[in-house]
Amino acid sequence: MTEENEFGTPIPFDDQDGDVEPSSPEVDEAPEILEDLFLSPDSESSVAEVVEAGEVAVVDDALIQELNDKLVSLEEERDDLKNRLMRSAADLDNFRKRAAREREDLRKYGIDRVVQELLPALDNLERALDHAEKTEAGANIAEGVRMVSRQFVSSLEKHGVVQFDARGEHFDPQKHEAIQQVESSEHDTGVIVEQYQKGYFLHDRLLRPALVAVAKRVEAPQDNVSSEEDQSQPVEEESIESAESEE
Repeated sequence: MTEENEFGTPIPFDDQDGDVEPSSPEVDEAPEILEDLFLSPDSESSVAEVVEAGEVAVVDDALIQELNDKLVSLEEERDDLKNRLMRSAADLDNFRKRAAREREDLRKYGIDRVVQELLPALDNLERALDHAEKTEAGANIAEGVRMVSRQFVSSLEKHGVVQFDARGEHFDPQKHEAIQQVESSEHDTGVIVEQYQKGYFLHDRLLRPALVAVAKRVEAPQDNVSSEEDQSQPVEEESIESAESEE
C-alpha cells in the first residue's frame, strides 16, 4: 500500500525506506567502452583501431603496405592493358586503310596483265596499217582497218590505258627503253629520234615503256668547208694577177 506525505502526495517505494535505487552496471560501464572505441591522438602504437558498424577492426602496417603494393600492381596492369588496347585499335585502323588501298589498286590496275597480252596484237595491227598505206591497192583496206584500230584504242582508254609518243622527247629511263644510239648533228644528246614501239600508261602507272633510239650529238663534217676554202684561193690569186697587168 502506498503511503502519502502530509500534503497527500504518494511517496515512492524507494523513498519510503530512504534508499536510492542503484544504477545499472551497463550504464556505469558505458564510458569505459566509449573510451576503448576511439584511439587517443597521442598514441604511438603501430596498431590502428578502425571503428566500423559498432565493431573494432585492427589493421597493422604490414597489411596496409601489402594493400598498397597490390594497388600499384593493379594500376600498372590497367595501364598496360590500356596501351595494348590503343595499339590494337591503331593496328586495326591501319589495316582498314591498307585494305581500302589494295581494293582501289585492284580496281584500277587489275587488268594490267590482260592489257599487256593485247598490246602486241595492237602493235602488229598498226605495223600492217603503215605498210598497207604505202601501196595503192591496200589504201582502201587500210582505212577500214584503221577504224578498227581506233576503236580498239578507244576501248582501252575507257579502262585507263593510254598510249604515248616518245619521238622528240628527252630520254627518260622511267618511261623509255633505249635499244639504239644514233649519231646526229641535228639533235642534242639524249633526244629520242626514232620510236620502234609505243609506250602505254595504266592510269598513273607505267604499263609498258617505249622502245626508242637516242641521239648522240656529233659535229658536222669539215670536208665541205675545207674544199670551199681551197676553191676560193685560186680566185683570189687570179684577181691579184689581173690587177697587176692592168697597171
